[in-house]
Amino acid sequence: MKYKLGLIGFITVTTVSLQALEPKVADASTQVEYAATNVQVSGKESISVQHILANDPWTGKTTSWYPIYYLQKDLQLDGVQTTWNGNTLNVTSIPSGWHVNVSGAPQPGTPPEGQMQFAIGSDQDGFLRAPKLVANDPETGKPTTYVPIYYLDLFLQQRLLMGVSWRGATWVIAAPQDVNHIELIVAPTTVNVGETVTFSGKLVLVGGVGAPHAELSVLGLPNQNQKTIFTNSQGLFSFTTTFARSGFYTIAVGDGLASWQVHVTVK
Repeated sequence: MKYKLGLIGFITVTTVSLQALEPKVADASTQVEYAATNVQVSGKESISVQHILANDPWTGKTTSWYPIYYLQKDLQLDGVQTTWNGNTLNVTSIPSGWHVNVSGAPQPGTPPEGQMQFAIGSDQDGFLRAPKLVANDPETGKPTTYVPIYYLDLFLQQRLLMGVSWRGATWVIAAPQDVNHIELIVAPTTVNVGETVTFSGKLVLVGGVGAPHAELSVLGLPNQNQKTIFTNSQGLFSFTTTFARSGFYTIAVGDGLASWQVHVTVK
């Protein structure tokens, strides 16, 4: 079951500050080059798409651009519904149980020519702006809008909390609930009383991408029933502790879908 974001409201799970984006526009004369793209959505192969290699006017460097039309199709595979009006990609519905981050929303407005914006629940609330480029879709021969994958990744990670990874010709996207496993290591494994121990790891989604800004519980720490930690934008986490008494400790990290244990010997 899905719910309408505009009617039910949003669940804010973390505060993420987006970088300020310089208000420049794409040059209509930008030269483009097409390249094949392998897209994996939560372990499923998506439609065969060609992305564009072209100049990013905001950085002056060549980057990869992805067509908005096919992005909408990709998101539908994970149950995310969107609309596109030529300027705003608006997320209108997400699967039940998903969380999104709507904290620190920028001032509403209409993007200037040569730009587009990503929004959640309203065409007037842009959460991130990006340059856009109109070029022919090789599949249809018709003009379509492309946006740099870098900015797509920012929105998917920071606002929809999806795992993403661009690997040159392969783009991996995973839903936040498609948890595969947790990686957890501890160093050192044998310590003296009062010595600092570091725990680090990654919450991994299907496709090997990290789960961004996810909440994890830590069990087994001395003098704490439960500790709450959060992953970063890449799904990584780290924390330290000390042990006041000698003994053999089992520390577990989990999110309700997956967990992992490590052991520490304190002398």
